[in-house]
Amino acid sequence: MSGSDELQNHMNKGMYGTPQLKPDEKRKYLGTFRERVDLTLTFEQLKEPEYLADLKQELTLHPELHVIINGQVENPLLSELMQIAQEANVTFTCNTDQTLEHGPKDLAVVVCDKNTALHVEEVDVAKRYPKTTKPEVAPKHTASPLERLHKLFE
Repeated sequence: MSGSDELQNHMNKGMYGTPQLKPDEKRKYLGTFRERVDLTLTFEQLKEPEYLADLKQELTLHPELHVIINGQVENPLLSELMQIAQEANVTFTCNTDQTLEHGPKDLAVVVCDKNTALHVEEVDVAKRYPKTTKPEVAPKHTASPLERLHKLFE
């Protein structure tokens, strides 16, 4: 690398900051890489008690993991998430970057390893822990023989 190239790189770092690896991916996953992620919850999923129970279960099974909470999470839920992490003895941070997305489909919680790639294929809580609700079937009403006879003569 020539002296002028080094000078240009130094000036670019000064003006634009140090180049980052996969900045969009890190922004989506609240500051970490996708390969380190174990489980994610969106803002929409945070409203479902079943998914919070799944989060508790995952943290209980893997206390070595770390929780990153989107700083845009509303206060009552934020307190509950912090309490869940503390009860499971899991470290957590709150990413207060104002540029983080916070729509219903955006990530509110990321469970990850701080340094090691996990390569978990399915990280979405809804796909990892599908709801086991049974479709409601309306009970069939069968008419008694007397009711059927009565309908014949109406």
